Amino acid sequence: MITINKPSKDIQLKSPLPNNIMVSGEAMAGKTTFVGDFPTPFFLSFDGNAVKEGRDGVDLHDSMSWREVIDVIPQIKSAGYKTIVIDTIEDLLDGIEKEITNGGTIADMSNSFTGWSNLNGHFKKIILEVVKSDLTAVFIARTTTDADGEIQSDARAKNFSWLKGRIDGEIYIIKDGHKPEWRAHRGYWKKEELPPHLANVADPEREGQERKAAALARREALLNKKTGDKN
Repeated sequence: MITINKPSKDIQLKSPLPNNIMVSGEAMAGKTTFVGDFPTPFFLSFDGNAVKEGRDGVDLHDSMSWREVIDVIPQIKSAGYKTIVIDTIEDLLDGIEKEITNGGTIADMSNSFTGWSNLNGHFKKIILEVVKSDLTAVFIARTTTDADGEIQSDARAKNFSWLKGRIDGEIYIIKDGHKPEWRAHRGYWKKEELPPHLANVADPEREGQERKAAALARREALLNKKTGDKN
C-alpha cells in the first residue's frame, strides 16, 4: 500500500556514493586494469580478455545465454565477490544478437522488429538484475573520439542512452597516461568520502569550479583590502 505523507518542511538532499558506474575509454586505454582495483571484482567477460589476463570471471565471448547470465548473478554475490563487471556492453549486445539469431545478425532476420525487441528486452533484464544485486556494478564501454572531439560509444545509441540513465556516474580513462576522470556523476562528494578505488579519479568539472571560486574569493579579498586602505 502506498502512503503519502505531508510535504517536508526541511528537505535535506543527499548524494549517495556511486555504486553503479560506467567506465569508458578507447581500446587499450586500461579500463579493465582500472576496474581490477575495485573491491573483489568478478568479470562477466564478453570479450574474453579479462579471463585471459587471469582475473576472476567467466569467459562468455564464444557463447552465452542471457538467462544463464541472469541466473549466475546471485551466485557471484554468495561466493563473496563485491563487484560485478560487465566487460564490455558492446560485446554483451553482440552476444545477445548472436544468441537470438543463432550466430547471424538481426538485419538478416525475416522479422527484424522482433529481433531488435528481443535484444533490447534481454539487455535491459541483464542490466537491471546487475544493478539490483547490491554489488558494486561496473559497465565497461569502448568509446571513440569523433572529428569534433566528442566521445562516442561503440554500442547502439539507444542501448547506451538507456544504460546511462541507470548509472551513478561515468569514469573516462584517458588513453595517454591511462588517467581516470569523471565525465559525469549524479552527486557531489567530498574526496575523503570516496572509497579507495575512486579516491584518485580526477574531477575536471569540480576542480574547475573550485579554482573559479578561489579566484573570486581572492578578488573579493583584494577589493576589500583596497577599500580598507582608503578608509
